[in-house]
Amino acid sequence: MKKTKKWPSLIMAAFTVLSFGACEDWGQMDPPAGSDVFPKLEQVSKIDFEPAKKEDEKGFDPTTFNYYAYDGGEVAVVESDNDHGQVLHLPNGYARTFNPLNSYKVQNGVSITFWVKQALLTDPETEETLDPDLTGALISFQSSDGAQRMFITANGWLKYEAVDGEYEATNPESVKTGMLNPTDEWHYVAISVRNDGYSIFVDGNQRLNEKVQQSDFDFSKIVQFMASVPYIYIGYGSDTETQEMWIDDITIYRNQITATQQAMPSLGGEGAFEYLVGDPIITVGAEDNSAAWWTAFSNYFRMPADGNMKFKFTNHTSGANNWNNWCFCLCTDAERNGSDYAEYFVIRSDLYGWGDSYGSGTWTSEGYGDWDAYRADMKGAEVTVTVQRNGATVTVEAVAKGINGNVYKEAFTTTCGDGTQVVRAFFIMDGSHIVFDTEETTALTTVPLTKTTIGAEDCSAAWWTEFSDYFQIPVGQNLRLEFENHTSGAGNWNNWNICLCTDAERGESDYAEYFVLRSDLYGWGDSYASGTLTSEGYGDWDVFRTDMEGATVVIDIQRNSATVTTTAIATAKNGNVYKEAFVTDCGDGSQTVRAFLIVDGAHLKMDKSNCYLYTPLFK
Repeated sequence: MKKTKKWPSLIMAAFTVLSFGACEDWGQMDPPAGSDVFPKLEQVSKIDFEPAKKEDEKGFDPTTFNYYAYDGGEVAVVESDNDHGQVLHLPNGYARTFNPLNSYKVQNGVSITFWVKQALLTDPETEETLDPDLTGALISFQSSDGAQRMFITANGWLKYEAVDGEYEATNPESVKTGMLNPTDEWHYVAISVRNDGYSIFVDGNQRLNEKVQQSDFDFSKIVQFMASVPYIYIGYGSDTETQEMWIDDITIYRNQITATQQAMPSLGGEGAFEYLVGDPIITVGAEDNSAAWWTAFSNYFRMPADGNMKFKFTNHTSGANNWNNWCFCLCTDAERNGSDYAEYFVIRSDLYGWGDSYGSGTWTSEGYGDWDAYRADMKGAEVTVTVQRNGATVTVEAVAKGINGNVYKEAFTTTCGDGTQVVRAFFIMDGSHIVFDTEETTALTTVPLTKTTIGAEDCSAAWWTEFSDYFQIPVGQNLRLEFENHTSGAGNWNNWNICLCTDAERGESDYAEYFVLRSDLYGWGDSYASGTLTSEGYGDWDVFRTDMEGATVVIDIQRNSATVTTTAIATAKNGNVYKEAFVTDCGDGSQTVRAFLIVDGAHLKMDKSNCYLYTPLFK
């Protein structure tokens, strides 16, 4: 249904904006020009539609919005939702609010995050399921007369029409992204409109990243337009009526958001995506390995589009047959034996499998050959299984290390669906049982790297001159960084260094260091003296300096409320291992923190496939 593009009548409004209350935390004007040297990410507004919970607390003020209805529709309304508390429901209506960005100078972008749920559309006569709404605006920015606008839809369709030009990308007439599938489920959306294009993350996974050359279109025009127009619309702004939806936790930022804001806010919190189904099952299968086929199962582990997971467990087997070990299934997002249940594939630890997508897949393996030795080695083997979704492509890699050190590697790659579906994974036992490592079984979010090499390759970088990217670590998340260390070998300290600091740029007024930790068991900072440092493998510093050249280093920063545990394991090319662990309190645990690497007479080569935020699936 087409709608006439006209200014909405105020008669339709349930409320009229009289003023903006302080409850929306619109912020203050920027300081005088010249004080902002680098683009600074800053939250300018957060709207959660929740009333005040305490007498001295300010909650959502409904007069900060106008509420409208489409012809024959219903006025948008704030209502209660089982998952998200108070949300904005747009049954066949929309809402308008003043643009808080008007009080800010934007530099390299405008960003918005929110939770949204589209209604499942059905034909009222046949009850057949209809295609989701891909053309109605989720959110739009408009001039006072509505003649100039920019909108974004559930397809990621961005369209800009203004006096200084026009631009559009991802029109559903030419491409359908399916990024908000399935409908009737909440999804977390993070949008960043940059001076060189725009990106959209859904449920923590990147679904769009349009990069535009300035010679094709100057995207800074759109950025400045978004900051200058007076109004923001929810559920309005395109040429078609936006179909029924719900929206919550609308947060607006000046400049570009980072991995912190792009990641799912909480894996286990209210309204978050459900990764683990049911109560945690740590030991899967009878401990005497008597479980028959298709009788003992792990939890379902649900994976969104482009999601990644890592499972680590100890394998136990009867040893009777090659297949009496772990088995892994990837299926549709449905219960076993349900009408919508279908298996993409089942794979076994002994290089065998089946399923709808199995025949078109490819196998690679290392270490296999002697099946007698294999059956013996799998008793008590430590197994790591990683699952990566990249569009429709799914790759499962498994590494099993026997107690005698023998290693078996297998990798299976195939396509499953079109990559937009939520899928489920689970393990099945057959004359075997497994025990999960609850700390190492995790959901992953890869962090973007703009710097893959830190420091000059001749190791000439002086102290505090060369840094990695900032890695923001939200509350409830952990960070893993892996890199190859190179050193001049002159001093014990001429290797990697890591800093944990407040969520601020170096040199800014809000910047403070919780601690700096070096590879040679030394450090400093506000939280350093109160912490504890333990180590293994250190002793001969001459050997250490030699071993650190080309060593593979894995650093884990784990947050548990205020307590931060930083563990660094360096493995030399000759097999020597150096481990240090530092534990201290940083803030009160409610803050986002940042980590970054520093070199000093060293350089680092980052392993981008093993740099990620993670949260244990078993909580």
